[in-house]
This record gives sequence, C-alpha cells and structure tokens, in this order.
Amino acid sequence: MPSDAAHETLEVVHSIPGRLRVRVPTAADTEGLTEAVTSLPGVISAVWSPLTRGLLVLYDREQADDAAIVGAIADHTQVDVTPPAAPSTNGGRPTVAGAVSSVFGAVNARVAGTTGGALTLGVLVPAVLTLWAAREILSGRAAPLRWSSALWYAHSLFRDYALPHRES
Repeated sequence: MPSDAAHETLEVVHSIPGRLRVRVPTAADTEGLTEAVTSLPGVISAVWSPLTRGLLVLYDREQADDAAIVGAIADHTQVDVTPPAAPSTNGGRPTVAGAVSSVFGAVNARVAGTTGGALTLGVLVPAVLTLWAAREILSGRAAPLRWSSALWYAHSLFRDYALPHRES
C-alpha cells in the first residue's frame, strides 16, 4: 500500500544490465533499504546516498532482474514507480549511441561486478592510457599521438553529447 508519499514516485535514473540507480522521494522511508536490497538474490551491493536520495545497485544479471529489484525498493519504501521513458529509437531500431552505450554499459557492469564496485571503465580506461603514456615517455618513444588522440576525442564527445547526464 502506498503511503503519504504516493504522490511522489521512485525514479529509475540509470539502468543497464548489472547496474541500477534509483532516486527515492524525500517522503519515503529509507530505513533498512540497503539491507533489504542486498538480501535479494543476485544483488552484489547497494549503496545509499542521502544527499542525492539515490540508491546504486550492482547485481549479477543472470541471478537478478532489475524489475524485481525496483519492485522490492518500491515495496520497502511504499512508493509507486515512475514508468520508464521510451528508449531513443530510429525507426524502431536502437540508435548508434544507444547500441554503443548498451555494449559498453554491459562491459562496465561486468568490470564493476568483478571488482565489487571498486573499478569501472571510467576509472580503468584513463588509468591504462596514463600508464601507457608514461611508459612511452620513459622509454623515449614519445611521439605525437594519432589514433589514440582520435579515440580519446571520440570518447569525450560521445560522453559529453550522446549520453544522458548522470548525477553522482
């Protein structure tokens, strides 16, 4: 049964296989929420941010389902769920940005799941590029970057313009 917070709803802010971020309304009771979610089968971790009222859930997508997790959050907080926005499509087909996001999102979720949330591609890729650059400089092979510069600029443009903005 929805509480007085029924006029407010849970919002799924970010969802890719293995990773889910849910925004919980201010009137919702969040006491024991992380414990309730982490007790669900397949859930690896649940991190609550009182500042953003966000719950970040990492889960094994073969053992858990994002709809079941969101349902459990809604039941625990006694708040309804905002219906998800329609995905961006192009004539019924996913856009290139959506397809790329989906592939890298799945890889990112697997990396985060494997490392218990300690690493993501957002940390790993820049770290590897920095180490590679340092090795090139120290070995005296530093030269103008060609393909890697293009790759880095492509990554930055994609991140800044093709992906929806995320809150931390």
